[in-house]
Amino acid sequence: MPISYPLTPPSPFRASKLSFSGMSARSRNISPFTFQSQTYNWPGQAWMASVECPPMVRADAEQVIAFLLAAQRGTFWFRDYANPNPRGNVTGTLTVNGGTAGGTELTIAGASGTFAVGDWLQISTSLYKVIQVNSATSVDLFPTLRATYTVGTSITRTNAQGLFRLGPSLTEWSIELAGIYGVAFQIIEELPQ
Repeated sequence: MPISYPLTPPSPFRASKLSFSGMSARSRNISPFTFQSQTYNWPGQAWMASVECPPMVRADAEQVIAFLLAAQRGTFWFRDYANPNPRGNVTGTLTVNGGTAGGTELTIAGASGTFAVGDWLQISTSLYKVIQVNSATSVDLFPTLRATYTVGTSITRTNAQGLFRLGPSLTEWSIELAGIYGVAFQIIEELPQ
């Protein structure tokens, strides 16, 4: 059977260190004469991450290595494995109630309770982080909304994940003399076309 994408990391997937980065396309021009600056904020925003797996025996390591070798040719689902649950106490079946592509504000239907800064949300194949709570039904997100989602589109708040690719086209691992494997890799968000 051929490999089908997007892949799912082997279960259970363990990470000893996750380093997420939120990238924004911006530039700053400083006048060499007045030293005044002008900032340009472009619409591009994306997630990057570095992942380190804990030391593993060969049987566990080979599952991760096989996943990474297959991932060189396509996309895979990934999430913040250290924080699968939201910080806020929102309950209900959450759906999109409004928001425009390129904007940061998302209005939500079906929510009761409150969100918390830092909550992860998944809409379609995109992973978002709550950076400001406006009300029980409105939050600001990073990155900017990838699309103008249809009202009623489902929102996942527990084990929220997004679509990613490997950063460099290289899969490396180390093997200590005691047979303990070390695996680390970098990923970047796969943006919708």
